[in-house]
Amino acid sequence: HEGATWMVAGALPGERVRAEVTKRRAGIIEARALEVISEPHTARLRDPCPQSGVCGGCDWPHVDPGAGADLKAAAAAEGARAFSDLAARLASAPIHRSADGYRLRARLHWEAGQKRLGFYEHRSRRVAPLDSCRILSPRLMRALPQLTHALTKSCPEQVDLEWIEGTQAGDTVAALRPAKGGPSKIDRAWVPGADEMDSVAAGFHALSKKGRLRPAWGATGVRIELPIPLEVPIGSFFQGNRHLVGPLFLRVAELVGSDPTPVFDLHAGVGFLAAAARFAGERDLTLVEPHREAAAAAGRNLPAARVIAGATAEAFVAAVGELPPEALVITDPPRTGLSKALRSDLARWQPRRILMLGCDAATWARDAGFLCEHGYQPTVVEIFDLFPSTHHVEILALLERR
Repeated sequence: HEGATWMVAGALPGERVRAEVTKRRAGIIEARALEVISEPHTARLRDPCPQSGVCGGCDWPHVDPGAGADLKAAAAAEGARAFSDLAARLASAPIHRSADGYRLRARLHWEAGQKRLGFYEHRSRRVAPLDSCRILSPRLMRALPQLTHALTKSCPEQVDLEWIEGTQAGDTVAALRPAKGGPSKIDRAWVPGADEMDSVAAGFHALSKKGRLRPAWGATGVRIELPIPLEVPIGSFFQGNRHLVGPLFLRVAELVGSDPTPVFDLHAGVGFLAAAARFAGERDLTLVEPHREAAAAAGRNLPAARVIAGATAEAFVAAVGELPPEALVITDPPRTGLSKALRSDLARWQPRRILMLGCDAATWARDAGFLCEHGYQPTVVEIFDLFPSTHHVEILALLERR
C-alpha cells in the first residue's frame, strides 16, 4: 500500500480489516488488526481466546487449528520460497493436526512486582493475566493459583518457570530458570518448598541459563509412555505436544523401516527419534548430544546405544573421520537449522538416507535444498502441527541418495 509492505498481525488472507500501526521501518509497516470489516476467512475462530488482545503467548489465537491447516501449509511454503520445489512440496504436504491443551512442556514468566505468572504481553516484558488458556495443559492451569501463591512468598525476582508433565497423573516437575532482564543465577531459596508443592509437582529445582540442573527437592524428570518409554529430565529438550508425540514416534518408526543399517542421531536429546528407529527394528544406534543431562537420559532410555555425551554433531563427524555410507542419519536441529559445517559434512559423508525434523520452514528448506544440490531427493515431506495457535510447524522429511 502506497509503496510499503504492510504486515498485519491478526489478519487472514482476503480479509479487509481496520488496523493500527505498531512499527515502521524502511519499506515495511507492521500493524495489528483491530476489526474485520469484510467477510471473515473460513478459518477465523468465531470465539477466539479472550486474552488474545493482550497475551503474546500465541500469534494465531484467531485461527481454528482444523480449518486453518491450509494456512499452516501456505505459511510453511512461504518460508521455503527460496527453493521452489521444496515450497511446492510443503504447500501440498499432508498435515497431522492437534487438539488444544497440548503443552507437555511450558515456560512461563514470573513478574514478582505484579505477582503474576504467565506469558508476556505483545512486544513487552510485562506478564499478561492468564485466566484461561487453550494451549497449556489443564494440569498446569489448575496448578497456576498454587504456583503463584508459592512464588509470591519465595521468589522476589524476575525468573522463568519451566514445567514438564509425564504421561501419568501427578507426574510433573518444575524448575526456576534465569529470565531475560533478571538475575543470571537462581537462588535455591527462591524455589518453593515441598510442603507447598507436593500436590502440584513431584519435584522442584533450579536451572542454569543453559538448562543445567541444580537440584532442590524431589523427582528431576518425568516418564513419557511410548512403545519405548522415555525418561525426560527437567531442562532437557523434548517434543512438547501430548497429542502428536505418539503419532510422530510411530511415523518416524515407519519411515525408518526394518532395514538394519546403522543409525546416527546427530541431535539426539533424550533419544526420542533414535527410540523410534530402535522400535522399527534392531540396529546399531549412535546418539550425539551436547547437553549432558539429556545425553545421560538417552543412555538410560536406550542402554544398548552408543551415546556421545557433551559433543556437538560437528565435533563428532570431524573426529570420526570416515563414516559408513550405508547409514541413516537423523537430524533435529534448533530453529537456526544445520550449521554450514554440518551441511558440508553430510554432503561429503553421503549417507544413504537422511531423516530431517525441522521446526523452521526457512532453515529447513535451506538445509534440504543444499542436500538436494548434493545428490539427495526428498521422498517424504509431511507437516506435524505441533504448535496449534501459532504459525509454526514441524516438518518431517526423508531424503534419499539418488
